[in-house]
Amino acid sequence: MTFDCIIIGGGVAGLSAGLRLAEAGRKTLIMASGQSALHFSSGSVDLLDVPGDPRAALPAFIDAHPDHPYARVGADHIIASLQALQAHCAAEGLILQHGERNHQRITPIGTLKATWLSPDNCAIAGEAVQPDTLLLATPEGFRDFHPALAAANLARQPGFAHCRILTGELRLPQLAEFSRNPHEFRSADIARLCDRHDLLADLAAEISRLTHQAQGPCRHVILPACLTLGRVDERLHELEKRTGCTIREVATMPPSLLGMRMQEALRRRFVALGGTFLTSERVLGARCIGDRVQGLYSQNGEDLLFEAEHFILASGSFFSRGLESRLRGIREPIFGADVHGSSERDRWADQRLFGRHPFLGFGVKTDERLRVLREGQPLANLYGAGSVLAHYDPVQEGSGSGVAIATGWQAAGHILSEAL
Repeated sequence: MTFDCIIIGGGVAGLSAGLRLAEAGRKTLIMASGQSALHFSSGSVDLLDVPGDPRAALPAFIDAHPDHPYARVGADHIIASLQALQAHCAAEGLILQHGERNHQRITPIGTLKATWLSPDNCAIAGEAVQPDTLLLATPEGFRDFHPALAAANLARQPGFAHCRILTGELRLPQLAEFSRNPHEFRSADIARLCDRHDLLADLAAEISRLTHQAQGPCRHVILPACLTLGRVDERLHELEKRTGCTIREVATMPPSLLGMRMQEALRRRFVALGGTFLTSERVLGARCIGDRVQGLYSQNGEDLLFEAEHFILASGSFFSRGLESRLRGIREPIFGADVHGSSERDRWADQRLFGRHPFLGFGVKTDERLRVLREGQPLANLYGAGSVLAHYDPVQEGSGSGVAIATGWQAAGHILSEAL
């Protein structure tokens, strides 16, 4: 099987690269090994966790971190990559919003997280005064969102000091089938049920019941994201029309529908542009001749070689098995690429839980054009993107998804420039 470009990894880095290549007319294959990190994400996009406009902070940050993946991309290209992502998501009905500075997304435990892009239906704490009364509601028995915990944490935020925060459970008899097996009572299970049956009338009645019990006006409601696996805007608008409330969603504990919806929107867009997306197709090895990759072997066996002119390694970090932890260090398992890390395991993590953990900066080394290094030399037609890369800390910097999108988009750009 022969393609112009093959991408290893179906997360946001691989999809960002694939979308740019497919849009340019390249015959592109994405080989995904299974669920990507998007299934466990908030659906928001972090750029940099800094005061003010993170775009304005990029040049100084890049100057201070010359080995950072952002330095391989450049500030202008980083911004262009995020704009491209917004356009592709919008084409699939997923609107990502931002302002002139990071906004504060409300997390499932009621804390606030600075981020750059969020779905327009996502619950955020804006700069405006918060409503007098806010209702946090969840389906009865649902264990992946706890309104009382979220309300207690929100009440500690200065912006909510004068806000009355209420909690409640939505009693939906259709969910009784899940009560027998709480391990199946997850956001995706509820969403599938909502997609099979019209529960809007019952949901609206339950929301109205809770708001009427509020002993005062209550027109702002936050629900866990579990209403549908697909586009949620029409469903939310109908609920708002029936209840007279403004309704927003908060990401749940994984699996997170907000992240899953982004994954599916980008996958649909990629396929619509002519791309091929293979799921559960784990890449096990590669055939290289000199400094070039000729093809890839997958779990289907060595008798089938996926060949291409160019390749992008967007296989993820330890979580996605793009990197493997060994007693004497870490390794990249497909190409045996050079990695940045430490063989002294005692130095991999900080003693403080919320400290800076060095292992987060471990990963594959690349040259200035994001070409993957092996034995100190770049593989001429293999580029790296996303969390498999070294020299950045997505948690402390608040840069995880921004790096994935920017490096995926830029790797595709280098491939396209070779044909000019």
